[in-house]
Amino acid sequence: MQKWVSVFWPSFIMSALATAVVFMFLDPAQLARGAGPALTNVGYYSVTFLFLWATTAATTAISYFFQRPPESFNPD
Repeated sequence: MQKWVSVFWPSFIMSALATAVVFMFLDPAQLARGAGPALTNVGYYSVTFLFLWATTAATTAISYFFQRPPESFNPD
């Protein structure tokens, strides 16, 4: 359980911050009028947050994987 918490909690925090930064510069209403899919503002926020959470979780999991001791990769 601690492994999952150490992967998903930091990625949750970073994706929340990244979502806030993204939507400081982008307006979801302008995305809906442009070439983007027809979503509500909450839909844009949700999709962006989930995408950023998945990408930051993947990078955090890779970092967690490479922090293991070398003996766990090649036990002799």
